[in-house]
This record gives sequence, C-alpha cells and structure tokens, in this order.
Amino acid sequence: MTAPKFLFINKHPQSDSLSHSNKQERISIHSHVQKGRRYKKADHRIGHDTRLPLLQLQPARRPRGESGGDALVTSDQCPIERTSRDQMPDSSRQPLSPQAAGLRDAISSLGSSSNRSTPQSIPVFPASAEESFDPFDVTCIRVDGAVHSLLQYFLLVQHPGCWHIERASRPDHKYVFQFDAMSVIQGCLHDEYNMYALLASMASFMTYLDEIPPSRDGSYYIHKALKASQEYVHSHQPITGRMIFNVFHLGCAEWYRYNGHAAYVHLKAAKKLVDAMGGLKAMDGPLVDLLLSGDQYVAAELRQKPLWSPTDFESGDSHPMTAHGLCELQKLLSGKVKTAAGLLTSTQQEIVPTGLRWIILDLAVVLSVLRSSQSPDMALGKLPADGIHWVHIRTLAIRHRLLSMDLSDPRSGAIRTAIVLWIFRIFTISGRKRSIKIIAPFLREMLLTIVDHLWDGHEEVRLWILTVGALSASSGSDCHDWFVGELRRCLTSTLDNPDPDTIFDALILLSERFFYLALEEASTLRSLAKDIYHVRLEEKE
Repeated sequence: MTAPKFLFINKHPQSDSLSHSNKQERISIHSHVQKGRRYKKADHRIGHDTRLPLLQLQPARRPRGESGGDALVTSDQCPIERTSRDQMPDSSRQPLSPQAAGLRDAISSLGSSSNRSTPQSIPVFPASAEESFDPFDVTCIRVDGAVHSLLQYFLLVQHPGCWHIERASRPDHKYVFQFDAMSVIQGCLHDEYNMYALLASMASFMTYLDEIPPSRDGSYYIHKALKASQEYVHSHQPITGRMIFNVFHLGCAEWYRYNGHAAYVHLKAAKKLVDAMGGLKAMDGPLVDLLLSGDQYVAAELRQKPLWSPTDFESGDSHPMTAHGLCELQKLLSGKVKTAAGLLTSTQQEIVPTGLRWIILDLAVVLSVLRSSQSPDMALGKLPADGIHWVHIRTLAIRHRLLSMDLSDPRSGAIRTAIVLWIFRIFTISGRKRSIKIIAPFLREMLLTIVDHLWDGHEEVRLWILTVGALSASSGSDCHDWFVGELRRCLTSTLDNPDPDTIFDALILLSERFFYLALEEASTLRSLAKDIYHVRLEEKE
C-alpha cells in the first residue's frame, strides 16, 4: 500500500472554488513549484492520500462539476487530489487492526460522552485560499502510517477534547479554537522538533489514557523530541510560542506516562519561557488554555499550588458575557435557583470561608449559564457568540483559584477538593480519565482525619463530598469501595425503602443542591445507586 501523504493545495485568491480546481487551473497555480525546471506529468509527481480506514468519518464523494480525475473529499472545504487510477481502498472490506479499532472507539467515545453524534471532520489544508504553504517546494509530504495515525488522533480526538464542554454544549460540535489544530499540523510538517514533540505527546496519550497501543512506543518519539530540542537550543533560535508549545507537549508526554515530576520540570521550563516573552497575556489563546490546564492537572496530582497565579491571566469584567453572568447571579442570590444552595446557607459559614464562598458563587453562575444554553426553550443565539467559550475560560480560572487557596480547616479542604474533582469530571476529558482517579484517594485521606462529630450540622455537605469521591475513584478499587460503604452508612439510614430507584432519587436531590449537570451525571449516579444497594444487600447477608 502506498504510504499516506499530506497534500498541500495552493489555491489562487481569485479561484471560483475553494474545494477543487480543474487541471489547467492546477497547472497555473503550481507554476511557482515548476519554475526553473521542465514540467513532466510523471506519476510520481501526483500526490495521493491513503487514509486509515477508521478515520473516514464520512463516505468519500466526488465534488460536483469536476471533470477528469477523482477527488477524495476529507472535509467540507478542501479536497485532496487523486488520479482516477489511484482508487481509494474499500475500508468496509478491510479488517481493522487492534490499533485502528481502538482509535475508532476513542473517537466515538469522545462524541458519546454527552450523548452527541460524532463530530464533523476538521478541514485539511489550506486554511484559507489566500495562504500558499509549500515549505519543501513540493506539492506533497510523505508520512508513514504510524505518524499519520498520531496526527489524525491529534486532530480528531486530543485537540477537540481540550475544549470538551464547549463542543458538547453546541449542536454543531464546534469550538473557538477548532482551526488552530491545522496550524499545529502545518508547523509539524516543516520542522522536526515540532513533529516529534507532538508525536511523543500523542503516543503517550493513546497508550496511557485511551489504552490504545500505538504502532511505535512513545519512548522513541520522546527520545527524538529531546534530541531535536537540544539541537534547537544549541542553534540559538529565538523563543517562540511554538517552542513553548513543544516544551509543554514534552511535559504532557511524561505526565500521561504517570511521570508527574518530569512533567513538572517541563512545565517550569515552559513558564520561564512564557515569562521571558511577557507573560501569559502575550501568548495566543489556545496556548494559554493548554498551559493553564496542564498546570492545574499537575498541581492537583502533586498536591501543590499551580505555577501561575490567577492574576496572570484573568481579564476582569470586560468580557461580553459578564452582564449575562450578573443576571444569573441575581437569580442565585434570590433563591430561585437551587445550585450550590447546600454550600451557601448561613449554617455552612463555619466550613465555607469567604474566599471559598465567592468561588462557589462563581462556579454556580457558570453552571447556570451552561444549563440555560442547553435548555430547549433557550436558543443558543441568545448568548453572545463566544458565550460557551466563556464557560470554559471561567472554569479554568475557578480551578486555578481553588488550587491556589490556603485552607486550614480540613472540612474546607475536603469541600475544595470535591469541587475540583467535580469540575474535572464534568468539564475535562483528561481530568475525567486520569486525574480524578489520582485525587480521589487524597480526598479519602482528608475525610479520615475528620472525626464524625465535626460534621454535626453539615451532614448534607458530607454526603455530597462522599458522592463526588465515589464517582471519581477507580471502579473496583479500595478507595471506591470505601466511599460506597460510607454512603451506604450515611445515606440509606435516612431512607424508608432504600431500593436502587429510591437511592438514585435521593442522590439526584442531593446533587441538585450542590452542583449537578444531568447530561453528564445522570447515568453515573444511577450506577452509584446500584453499587450502594448491592453493598447493603451484602451486609444483610
């Protein structure tokens, strides 16, 4: 099978179509490539793409009005040219490899986490008709199957997952930084350092988070990336945003491999580079989001404060969504909305200090905005254009403020940890798959240091913390069993007929008084209710 390739199509700004061009137009457009040498219509000059079967999210189709060769359309915007004799293999007749099947499942699970359909394909080159991108002075760049698979994994799984809640909350599954992924791939295809840093991160992500064995071990790409990094530094190249991006992804490669301290070293290096360029406010938006997310994951897992301070990136009240958020805040303060009511009553002031109280209010406003955007009686158009992205930005800031707090009361610390776990579960992919399983035992340790009588008057808060812990701990682990056992002891004693449905209803009512998003939590709460019921039956026997 011919090795997969990426084809760069240099479109003329005056072209009638952004999706295809006829033969004569292509000859004219690529004249700069052929300039200075005789033009030959050799077969080896024609770029063609052999895509992995599982990555064909939609059937190939021929653009209307095209005469001559076939074109495989990989998106709604830009085709990849093919000759009529280079037919696309019928993926339906080819058995999928374990890696291909795993990658297909990962892509499916990304869309199904919120009961949504599979996301639309992300357009391939070029990003716009005005941009002509041909770094090697050729029309096609060859990549082997393993590299192609990892790059597609970045485009279709990892990059969209960084803005999970934004995609899940929109009917079109789009997110503000969607097309930034193409810029990342462009940078990879003309620089070895860029390429290996991304491949190292993706190989580790596939192996350790999605449990999909890549074609090549991630250590190979990490070694190559570190070598390219040393060469880059020795060449005295200037500090750029892409260099910081590469350092960050090398840290991610280590973090995914559960080497948290090595990841922390890379993160500190990235911070020094960011500071040298003027701080986070001088960085591009997508890079800022990634750096802050990584900082929070590592800080939470290592039980230390984030490297960046909330003041380094919070923009104040200038965002268009601020006014909308204030309206939601008025609803909360009026008592019309139950969100976070279990933490904001006067009886909880002893264990919810003022600083934590303001953060809880902030999160309640964000959740209220998110719920209203998902409500069928409220069109998405009533929010500002980037309203859902504002939700993502605010949750980043809230997580950072929570992790930066100093709390002396272990009960307050347990509340803070439970909120961090809840945000990771609802708003992130990596946090849900990995971080919450590491942090849940920390929450158990905190709770074990608090004697029962200190929860007098705060029983409801304790139940919610136990619920979050049970949902976050690895299923079947000792930590999970402990949380379920504590819930059985504290919750079922208050119920007259604790069958699975009754327990489930009680968990829903409890969660609604704290933080609850039905779209993401209903199924997991039902599973937890069954676990509690089965533990109760076992104890009776």
